[in-house]
Amino acid sequence: MNFAAETPAAAQEASPRESDGSTRDRVLQLVVEEGPISAAALGRKLNLTAAAVRRHLDAMTEQGIVEIKNVTTRRRGAGRPSRRYVLSSRGQQVLGDDYLALVRSALAVLEQHTEGSTELNNAGVGAGDEHSTDSEAARVLAQEYFARFETTYGPELSAIEDLDERTERLAVAFNEAGFAGFTRLVGRDNPLLAMQSTQLCQGHCPIREIAAAHPVFCEEETAMISRLLDVDVRRLSTQAAGAHVCTTHVPVGREKLAAERRARASGAAETTGTSRAIGGRKRIVISPRQQERLS
Repeated sequence: MNFAAETPAAAQEASPRESDGSTRDRVLQLVVEEGPISAAALGRKLNLTAAAVRRHLDAMTEQGIVEIKNVTTRRRGAGRPSRRYVLSSRGQQVLGDDYLALVRSALAVLEQHTEGSTELNNAGVGAGDEHSTDSEAARVLAQEYFARFETTYGPELSAIEDLDERTERLAVAFNEAGFAGFTRLVGRDNPLLAMQSTQLCQGHCPIREIAAAHPVFCEEETAMISRLLDVDVRRLSTQAAGAHVCTTHVPVGREKLAAERRARASGAAETTGTSRAIGGRKRIVISPRQQERLS
């Protein structure tokens, strides 16, 4: 058999398929990160024609991976609404669900907390308190689930001093863990530092169905983000509540402003301490009339 003769033909067939698949993956990634998004906007970001992008979008729409969302903008007025593309529920499933690890954590938690102990966490929940067993069990399970992530990435993030850099690295960490993490910079052209912020986004939630049934998962994840970034954050949206992207507000500008104020206060304190150590005398200011009396 002449394998050498067959190989180039096979390579020629495989190459367009690989290229096509790679482009489709890039289109899907942008839909995950920036949806709802139009075909024209996707084309601009990927350096492709809108027609080329629509070919991939049509294929993924037929497969049920993405869905069309009609949006009416002020520019278009009462005219025809524009088509935007977002990831569908089936698309979320295609990206994968992390239920196996979650079930394993659940079994470990249940074994730990059902053998002669009614205390579920450090918040004082025990036999004498009126709390939902399911709710508290879900909270402990959520804490156990996100503890893995915090243990893995906590040491690296704590070594990064700049909050902007720390947020970007956390987005990469979420991406590595299957949450399709990315960031959006907000108000960076605003001269007021306190108005500048970063949105930490997750285009995919591997546990969205469980989080929809137990919102405590979103609460614990938000608390974990706050600890990893060492700053108070605020959740703006979650996929469990019906949004297309989970978004967390990180007050980068406010923290920079606070750091500047602390630095100025520290510098002023050092200056005052130095002048006291050098001078040691009290300065007295007198008026010209007092000067005449003294002379």
